[in-house]
Amino acid sequence: MDIRAMLEDDVATLGGAPKTSTKDFVVQKITTFIATGILKVGDPLPGERELASALSVSRETVRGAILILSNHGILSVAHGLRTVVASVDVGELAIQAARYRDIAAYNLDDVHQARLLIEAQVARAAAVKMEPSTFDYLRKSIAAQEDACDDPVRFLICDREFHTAIYRSSGNAVLADLAADLYSYLLSHRKRVVSQPGTIASSIADHRTILSGLETRDQDAAAAAFAIHETRIYTTTKLLFS
Repeated sequence: MDIRAMLEDDVATLGGAPKTSTKDFVVQKITTFIATGILKVGDPLPGERELASALSVSRETVRGAILILSNHGILSVAHGLRTVVASVDVGELAIQAARYRDIAAYNLDDVHQARLLIEAQVARAAAVKMEPSTFDYLRKSIAAQEDACDDPVRFLICDREFHTAIYRSSGNAVLADLAADLYSYLLSHRKRVVSQPGTIASSIADHRTILSGLETRDQDAAAAAFAIHETRIYTTTKLLFS
């Protein structure tokens, strides 16, 4: 599956209608990062090169998406300065933005249990159905994550792309939708967690184990790796509130 197809599938799976250009899909992705709390007002966007690498698109595509969002007043662009989030009022530009806000009303323990169940099913299905091109995409995503070890926002952007690529590969739009919704839970707080020393490195190690299970088409290994990863996320998030 090429990047255009993956971007279209991401929009369609999460309840939106595909647009006509990759630039529009990147607009959707950036506004989704804002809707889910990865990016807040005043937060700088990763540089064009880093964001293009995280999303596997060209710098020109990223530049065009940023221009669209700056024209809507969502991003602030100034010569010689980092592009920053100027508004979280993304309106209809984000994919089901209200749904991401609603997920925050759930209990952390309930979300953890739900993710364990749903991601186990997703992982098992993806281990059987994932296409070779998606394996390549996931390897590139891990490389981009390693480049973002000192940048929590950029890492979370890469992290989301890694997870949603696997969810889509399950071949079940409902499960992919549910998994993506649950993934978005407390993302604004996850930034604080991944800022702690060693946290990003641990997540990347988990991702490598997940990918290994998928590459060998081992459903049990893929599901077990997802469970370990989700439990780590749950534990570190719970410590944040203790």
